[in-house]
Amino acid sequence: MGSNDDASLQKEAVQTNAESWKLDNELHELEFDSPAKQGATAYDIRDMNALGIAPAFKRKFKFVAMVGFSSTVVVAWQNTLTNFGFGLFDGGTGGIFWTFIFALIASLFLYLTLCELSSSFPTAGGQYQWVAECAPSSARNLLAYITGWLLVLGWHTTVAGCGVIVGNLTKYCILLYHPDSTAIGSQWFPTLLAIVALLAGGIFNLYLTRKFPVLEGMMLLIHWAAWIAIVVTLWVTSPRGKASEVLFTFTDGGMWGSAAGASLVGVLTAWSVFVGYDCSVHMTENAKDASRTIPYSLFTAYGTNAILAFVMAITLIFCVGDVDQVTAETSLTPFVVIFLNSTKSRAGTVFMVLPVIITFWSALVSQLATASRQLWAFARDGGVPWAHLLAPVRICDAQAYLSLPKS
Repeated sequence: MGSNDDASLQKEAVQTNAESWKLDNELHELEFDSPAKQGATAYDIRDMNALGIAPAFKRKFKFVAMVGFSSTVVVAWQNTLTNFGFGLFDGGTGGIFWTFIFALIASLFLYLTLCELSSSFPTAGGQYQWVAECAPSSARNLLAYITGWLLVLGWHTTVAGCGVIVGNLTKYCILLYHPDSTAIGSQWFPTLLAIVALLAGGIFNLYLTRKFPVLEGMMLLIHWAAWIAIVVTLWVTSPRGKASEVLFTFTDGGMWGSAAGASLVGVLTAWSVFVGYDCSVHMTENAKDASRTIPYSLFTAYGTNAILAFVMAITLIFCVGDVDQVTAETSLTPFVVIFLNSTKSRAGTVFMVLPVIITFWSALVSQLATASRQLWAFARDGGVPWAHLLAPVRICDAQAYLSLPKS
C-alpha cells in the first residue's frame, strides 16, 4: 500500500514539475519577464534603481535595431513625398528648399538636447519624466502631467494619421487604373483601408512583438533600397529644372500676401521630416545599455534620415516638371503625379508607390508600440484614468514566474 502511495506521489510530483517548467518556458517568451532574464546590463540596472523604477521589459533592442526603429517610425523621405503638395502650393520650389535648411538646423539643436536628456534619464516615459526631474519643484507635478497628456494624445493621433496615409496611398494606386470609380474616389474607401491597416498593426503588436527586431531590419533595407530606386528613377527619367529658377521661385497659393508668409505656412513639408525621432526614447526600457544606445541611435537616425529627406526634396523640386499641371490634378496627390509623368506607366508608378505604402504601415506598427509604451509608462505613474488597469500589464505573470518551484 505504501509503495503505491509513494508511486502516486512521485507521479504527481513529476506532473507538477512538468507543468511548472511548461509555464516557465511560456513566461520566458513573454515580453515581461523576471529581471534576471531581461538582458539588462549593469548600467541599465543602475539607472533604473537611481530613478526608482522596477524593470518590466525584456531588453531586446540594440543600436542597429533602434536606428531601424527610429527610421521606420519617422519615415522621413516618405513624409517628404506625401507632404510635398503643401510646400508646393504655399512657398513653391524655392520655399521648400530654404525652409528645409531652416528646419534641419533648428531641429539639430532640439535633438542634441533630447540625446542628453535620454542619456541622463533613460525611461520609457520620456519627456514628462524629464520635466518631473528638471522643472522647478513648485511646478513640476503640473508641468509633467500636462506634458504626459500631450505625449499620449500626440502619439495616438500620429498612429491614426499614419493609417490614413496608408489608406489614401492605396486609394491612389487603385485610382490609376479606375479613375472614374466613385466608390474608390470617395472618403469612406480610404477610411476603411485605414481601419484595416490599424487593426493589422494592432494584431502585430499583440501577438508578434518578438518579431519586432526582424521587422525593423527588413524595413530598414526597404527604406534604403526604395529611396535609391526612386531618386535614381526621377533624375534619369524626369525633365530637370534650372537651379536659378527652382531655388528662387516662390508661390503664394494660399494668398497670404507674401512669399515669406506662404513659405512659413508651407514649412509643414520640411518640418514633418524632423518630427518623431523621440520615438526611440519611449522604447528605452526595451533597449540594452539604454543610456548609451538611445542617444546614439536617436542622433544617428536623425542625421541619416535628414540627409535622405533633403536629397528627396531636392530631387522632387528639380524633377517636378510643370508645377501647374501637377497641382491641378485633384484626384491624385502631387508626388504620384510626378511619378506618373516620370515613368509614363501606371504599373511603374504603382511599383514606386508600393514600398512607400509598406514602410508607412511598418511605421504604423512601430508608432503603435511607441504609443502603447508611453501610455503604459504614464499609467505606471498614475497619470491616466484607470491606471491600475493599464499599469500592471503581465507583471502578475512575472511575479508568478518568480514564485514557481524549480527542481
